[in-house]
Amino acid sequence: MLMKRVYKKPEGWEKEVDENGNCTNPPPLDYLSLAHTGIEPEQNFSTQMVTGLLTDGLVTIEGDVLTLNVEPEPLIYKIVRQPGRYCLHCGEKLADDQTGALARLHIAMQHNGVASPDPSNPSGYVALNHFACVLDSAQHEKFRAKGVARAPVFHVRKADVEKH
Repeated sequence: MLMKRVYKKPEGWEKEVDENGNCTNPPPLDYLSLAHTGIEPEQNFSTQMVTGLLTDGLVTIEGDVLTLNVEPEPLIYKIVRQPGRYCLHCGEKLADDQTGALARLHIAMQHNGVASPDPSNPSGYVALNHFACVLDSAQHEKFRAKGVARAPVFHVRKADVEKH
């Protein structure tokens, strides 16, 4: 996904920067401009990004629908998973705590002795720090990144080179 933040610069506004060149008085965010939604309809939005955009009024969440208010039109995403812990065996959203003790308890009680279905997560559960979403298919087709045609690839065998 490629978006651009567009700011509303008040009359007389002048940029002020700190010693590192960072703007210390950014103007208010006006809207987000959408270039494309990427090549796949799936999108992960960080909790920090969603929190900031909710505060700015550029995202709304109602039930399992996340609406990203961008120009030229709002994008409608289905939330597949919200931040938190999920069982990899049964998909259940698990109770959250600081240590993961409740997730381990669920695994021990419900799936004791069964290997994790995901070898990269041997605990049997995963902790997400993002919103896993899927864009409406019609919108994705409308705004997806269009591929660039590749030049053909030619293979040359060593035997062919030695003949000439």
